[in-house]
Amino acid sequence: MDLSQIRRLIDLMAQAPIAELEIEDNGRKIRLTRARSDQAVPVISTPVKSAETETTGTLPSPTVVANAQETITAPSYGVFHLAPSPDAPPYVAVGQQVEAGQQVGLLEAMKVFNPVRASVAGTIEAVLVAGGTEVDMGTPLFRLV
Repeated sequence: MDLSQIRRLIDLMAQAPIAELEIEDNGRKIRLTRARSDQAVPVISTPVKSAETETTGTLPSPTVVANAQETITAPSYGVFHLAPSPDAPPYVAVGQQVEAGQQVGLLEAMKVFNPVRASVAGTIEAVLVAGGTEVDMGTPLFRLV
């Protein structure tokens, strides 16, 4: 399964009333889980083939890396928006204090808009992605101090 197929599944899942989807293809499994809007989403690192996996033909289990408290990441795939509309001010700006759960942006996938919320309180130190950029789940969007 290639990245475009995975993105298509994510887009379809955004439209469907399901919370979880698991698919097996050629011995590899992919599991998509919809996060609640108030839930922080862990970043999942993709395993890289090593000499050991080349000889055994098996891939190691992905490891879960906890969200760093100083980074707000994309909860899913989509186009990232800094403001609710092109002529509106951004949700947050560098130097602004944010509270855990506060909306800091939007992700758009298939004309469906989902809020991006701060997982922890802090001050916006940097905006790491420009508005209108296509991002994957786990992409760092903001750095907090």
